[in-house]
Amino acid sequence: MYVEDVKNDFYEFLAGKRIFLIVNYDIDGICSCKILQNLLKHRHTLYSLGVVDGIQDLKRTYSENFDLLEPEEDVILFVLDSHRPLDLCNIYSNGQIRLLANLEEDQQIPEFHDIFREDESEDEEESELGDDDEDQAAKRRRLNEEAILKSRERKIWEEKRNKLLFDYSQFTYYSKASAIVLFDLAWKLSKDDKDLLWLAIVSLTEQMLFGKIDNTQYVLETGNLQAHVTRLQNRTNDTDVLTSLKIVFEKDLRLCLYRHWTVESSLKYSAFTACKMKLWSLRGDKKLQELLADMGLPLVQSKQSFGSMDLQLRQEFQNTLENLAEKYALNDIVYASFTLQFGYRNKYSASDIVYALLAILEASTADRKKEERFHVSLDCLSRSQKDILTEGIERAKTVATTLFRTVQSALDMKHIISAGPFIYYIVQEGCLDWYMFSHQHILSLLAQFILRAYAAMSRNRKAASLPLIVSSPSNIEMSMCIVMGIPPLCENSPKNFFGKAFEQAAERINCDSVCDYFDTSYFQVHTKNRTRFFDALTALLS
Repeated sequence: MYVEDVKNDFYEFLAGKRIFLIVNYDIDGICSCKILQNLLKHRHTLYSLGVVDGIQDLKRTYSENFDLLEPEEDVILFVLDSHRPLDLCNIYSNGQIRLLANLEEDQQIPEFHDIFREDESEDEEESELGDDDEDQAAKRRRLNEEAILKSRERKIWEEKRNKLLFDYSQFTYYSKASAIVLFDLAWKLSKDDKDLLWLAIVSLTEQMLFGKIDNTQYVLETGNLQAHVTRLQNRTNDTDVLTSLKIVFEKDLRLCLYRHWTVESSLKYSAFTACKMKLWSLRGDKKLQELLADMGLPLVQSKQSFGSMDLQLRQEFQNTLENLAEKYALNDIVYASFTLQFGYRNKYSASDIVYALLAILEASTADRKKEERFHVSLDCLSRSQKDILTEGIERAKTVATTLFRTVQSALDMKHIISAGPFIYYIVQEGCLDWYMFSHQHILSLLAQFILRAYAAMSRNRKAASLPLIVSSPSNIEMSMCIVMGIPPLCENSPKNFFGKAFEQAAERINCDSVCDYFDTSYFQVHTKNRTRFFDALTALLS
């Protein structure tokens, strides 16, 4: 069931209760957790915290604290999730499961009676049989006819139900970020501040960078958050610049970490500029040098840290690049975003924070446990922990470099294969930093980079209309690999159909598969079955 009054039926309801927070291991989960921790602190509410990164992990964490199969009646489960579509059993729950979500207008939720049905007991029908032997035969014939009609009616109902369920769950997509929902709650409670607003901004930026939402949705949400920025900026009057916290809504560049990197490296290793200028080739590299020359950037300046460049060059950098965008086919390199400023020298864009958090979560050394990385990421969002953020940004540069080199190698070696209705790329065990691609979000960035690069290089006119499947080793000991799919570039909507396609392909070849991810466009199969799995997908999508 949906929670209509979040303030009273959720926040006020939690007062004095025993609370167990189960948080997903991703950026939106971290930002949401930090906002909720802040709200619970106002009420001096105690809670336990569990971190999960999959369905089995969720079941294990829950079973360690509650009875999994038969939760007690007084256990209330509040669900806040941006994954869509929502589970129908949760929507029509009698109250034990409560959804912190709005009923989207475009979400076609089937009616209760079309999905759930209570069968009449056959025992009651059989009890109608009388004791008189002469009436037994006639009653049996009548009951048999009724049973046949009911069976036929039930079959029609089940066919309709299966179609409704397929149509409802055919595509997976993302709704409003969970952190934005919780920030709205903080605003209604008059407990919002610029720190909490920044967390909501980081979550929205993560959705945009990973292609989880379309541009229209991003523009609408940035408009709402911009209004909050203006409101909070006018509410506070910071006189001490050292402690001043300022969020600015402004134009930014689609360049990776350029404020904390060299201009040349940021231009080269950013997916946007790399694909537009084909920077993996010699001709593209020459074009990059021409761009730097046209911008009036001396080679020495472009190879040193952005913060160490001449002041005038730094101030003119964005406008100069924007003016040259049309000449170098870099249209849309500018987009609306937010920057965070505090103190004299600290300035970070929302995308900087997203890349730093991603690097901490998915590119840390193997000796760090998941829970430790989660808590380090929480600390990374605190302004007092600048060293952790700096370390995350440095690691994010390594991720960006690895992504570029992997794409360059895939193109040079012609490892991006066309299978007819889709193209695919397999990350081989033992290749450059292959372990990094066993994580969801870095694999997602690789998939987007490869798809754009293939479309830019391919002579096939249909390249932009082909979806991409990427596979990487996930568990060497068990010989398992992760498979993920993304929609084609020509699709304006980020809705993903691969969840159902993967499920049907696995059923066709009758192979062991695992869908342990909250996002069903990620799948796990045995490495030995991967070729058959791709063949089944080809037949299914043809």
